[in-house]
Amino acid sequence: MKYRMMLLLAGMMALTGCDGRPKTENRRAGQLAGVVSKPDSKPAVHVYIENSGSMDGYAGRDKTDFKTSVYTYLSDIKIADVTDSLNLFYINGEIIPHSPDVSDFIEKLNPATFRLRGGDRGATNISRLIHTLLQETLENKTAILVSDFIFSPGKGKNAEAYLINQQIGIKMNMAEALKTRDLAVIVYQLSSEFNGTYYNREDRPTLIDGRRPFYIWIMGDAKQVGELRKKIPVSSFKGSGVEHTFTMVRGNQTVDYAIRPGTGKFSLDRQSPKNKITHAGKDHRGKLSFAVNVNFSALLLDDDYLKNPDNYELSDKDYQLHITDAPGGAHGYTHSLNFSSQQIKPSRLSVKLKTGVPQWVEQINDEEGLDIHAEGAMGKTYGISYLINGIYEAFTLKQDFYTEIKISIN
Repeated sequence: MKYRMMLLLAGMMALTGCDGRPKTENRRAGQLAGVVSKPDSKPAVHVYIENSGSMDGYAGRDKTDFKTSVYTYLSDIKIADVTDSLNLFYINGEIIPHSPDVSDFIEKLNPATFRLRGGDRGATNISRLIHTLLQETLENKTAILVSDFIFSPGKGKNAEAYLINQQIGIKMNMAEALKTRDLAVIVYQLSSEFNGTYYNREDRPTLIDGRRPFYIWIMGDAKQVGELRKKIPVSSFKGSGVEHTFTMVRGNQTVDYAIRPGTGKFSLDRQSPKNKITHAGKDHRGKLSFAVNVNFSALLLDDDYLKNPDNYELSDKDYQLHITDAPGGAHGYTHSLNFSSQQIKPSRLSVKLKTGVPQWVEQINDEEGLDIHAEGAMGKTYGISYLINGIYEAFTLKQDFYTEIKISIN
């Protein structure tokens, strides 16, 4: 991603290059579009498609998975009852407004239009980009960015120091926003045909023809992002579809849960039937077993994360945990936590759903960013783990778990 996306503050301000010199001045994207959201209304959704030179390859052919995925997603947003208005932009060193016509927007996704739209198509500072998006999510707005998210240290720069500084900047920007706002971030990783010029970390160009990853990033108020995710799930994406997801919401949230009767040999406490077991005994398998129905919907996490036992921390190691969908008839609950133990003993069982960076982030991270023809490099993104970890560290400064469930066993 060889482009420059600069900090766009409220009102008028100077956009600067990597050397700090003023480049141009713009109003905030909401002002450019002439849209002002009402505090109590549905959010305005602002969609930014990055149009730097390195993105040309995704739009180099008449039909690519990139175009199909973006088109279906934007069309679903347009027709879903989730937004006050859908506003479309190109973005590089500047924010360039487009008409709200989704069909026209997608039909003109090609290198010629990218160049025609202009702007500063040079290098980027992703930390500043994060700050821009955080400003764009003020005033009842949700920001969606489509980009390849490749860091660009530039020729002769200390790449490792650059990536570390970018991660710190991303962490600081996000942490500052989280002091006053209930934010959520969802990053979808997809892939598409790419036929065009790839730029490595030193800005050396290489012509390539193959599949490359790209990302659709959603950021805004947690409830609004959750509603968008609910109305337009990952299954609605066409093209290659969503291959991986990373989600962050605030930690230590309260979720609704209740012990499910009839899932073992026990009674429920009359005063606290949702979280207290009495008269526990072994079932026909010789185990103490019980299930807890939980509503995880507010956490916005995907099923792969929620059903992985490694993402849970149990205070009592004698218990094993298996996670399934909530059974039919369990209205208001999304999952079932199924516990079993060979031991019968009084216990105050604490179950924490831990925060964590998914394994796919490291697997798709290109640490070198030099040779796109190196083994496996075509399917990786230079520096993506620094971006994701910067976000993760900001959300986990105070809590390292999403929620905690407590069960008393007598």
